[in-house]
Amino acid sequence: MSDEEHGHGFSEMPHEPAPPEKRRLVAEPPLLARGVALGALAVGAGWLGIAALQKSALLAPLAAALGIVGALAGWAAAIHVTGGQKFDDHPFV
Repeated sequence: MSDEEHGHGFSEMPHEPAPPEKRRLVAEPPLLARGVALGALAVGAGWLGIAALQKSALLAPLAAALGIVGALAGWAAAIHVTGGQKFDDHPFV
């Protein structure tokens, strides 16, 4: 059986797509504030990881964990500062 026989056929759009959002040079203030905070967390975690590794080689697991935290926080900061990730990319939304 085809999709159209099941009622799942999308031969035509049920309505017009939503208009594109207005482009911004700087992210909205809440996203920008979270991005700056996450950037500070990334820098702090990286600095603490390096300091822990310089203190003792026995702190290498802690330094590795702090490095991972710093990398993920930096990634999240970049997403927030640039306007956030959009999940409404479906043509019918």
